[in-house]
Amino acid sequence: MVFREAIERDTVDLLTLAGRVATETGHDPFDGALHRDLATLGNDHLAQERRLETAALTLRKVWLSAAHRPADASLKSPRDGDIARVPCGDSLHFGYERDLDMSILEDRGAAYAPPPAGWTSDMVIFRSGQAALAAILQFVASAWGDRRTLSVAHAGAYFETRALLDAWPRQNFRPTHPSVVSADVVICEPVWCNGCFAATKRLPRARHVLLIDTTMVGPACDLSPWLLAAGNDCDLAIAFSSGLKLDQAGLELANVGIARVLVRDGAQRRSEITGRLRQLRGLMATGLTLDELSALSAPWFLDRAYVDNYVAAIFANNRVLAHAIGHESPVFGPHCHPALTSNADAPFCAIQLREPSPSRYRRFVEIVEQQRERRGLLLAKGGSFGFRGHRFELIEPAPDQGHPFLRLAMGWRDGHSCRGLGELFHELAAYESFEALDRAYGR
Repeated sequence: MVFREAIERDTVDLLTLAGRVATETGHDPFDGALHRDLATLGNDHLAQERRLETAALTLRKVWLSAAHRPADASLKSPRDGDIARVPCGDSLHFGYERDLDMSILEDRGAAYAPPPAGWTSDMVIFRSGQAALAAILQFVASAWGDRRTLSVAHAGAYFETRALLDAWPRQNFRPTHPSVVSADVVICEPVWCNGCFAATKRLPRARHVLLIDTTMVGPACDLSPWLLAAGNDCDLAIAFSSGLKLDQAGLELANVGIARVLVRDGAQRRSEITGRLRQLRGLMATGLTLDELSALSAPWFLDRAYVDNYVAAIFANNRVLAHAIGHESPVFGPHCHPALTSNADAPFCAIQLREPSPSRYRRFVEIVEQQRERRGLLLAKGGSFGFRGHRFELIEPAPDQGHPFLRLAMGWRDGHSCRGLGELFHELAAYESFEALDRAYGR
């Protein structure tokens, strides 16, 4: 894709989103100026990318301004008969905000994530991915752990999942190694990173429930292999994710957790389970506020066609970067991305030094920042992934939670900065040692 085409693709996408905002709010976020502004910048692709970043934030601001109005006008405990109307046109009546009905979002679940053959599903929305997992573990403990300790096999490495499990007394959940034949509860991360990337290849059988964290793999991830691996005795699975990362067009409208309750055909317990999770959501105050629900009524949230296209572009850009680095670099470790060793995808690259030290990692960051400025690349320093543009940060976990690495999260946008970053890291990876790289990019 030539740089001009990448700018045009981003422009068309933002204008499409703006059109959907205008339909709901009656206001064009760009007032017809975006194409004109980009044209005045000629072939200055860096300036055009910056203008597109500004345009995305403008669109976000306009939508959130409209989305905040229902909450601004509503008490947390409304009077009888009070009705709140969110921008998408739906009306809400509630007694307490923490018991807010999420059905205007949950009803999108059938089209967003239809279940695999042989299973039925429902969606339950929470305030974050961690809130979803906390409620799920509470449900599991009450359903099966009242008389015995439940064994939990965690096939993955996400540190907050481990921390949440560690917060439970050992008489409730007992961690066991994922190489066991079976466990009461199995938690699966299809792709995970503890400094190096890996893809889960096998699971223990799940005696009661399989939990699948799909935050890094998106809604298109085929759950069938994991459901099959869990065994015939397991008739309940819950796929959960943070919906902040890949589901909001990179605009981060609100934190949200998405739980998909999957029940094997014939088990006939789905409504009971989803009802219990919604009850726990209210009791634990882990549902969305009216402000958050209104923000997430955006028409592109849980729009499967849009999300699939968005996620595919992020995965493609990170694959290209990973292959530019390769797995035989004398400078960088061999496992920066799962695509180098499998068919799996991920929304960022985890770049480790073969000969690591704190001073070398700091110097590595200096070189990246230096070359970003010299080459005129749009690369923000910051955390997380799934944005329209590109981000990087140095991750330095506690010693027992993984190894340091530079997270380079390629975003949705192709073009000048995307290709320039690929060229930069291909050059860095080719040096015979970190010392040679350091000398070449003198201070």
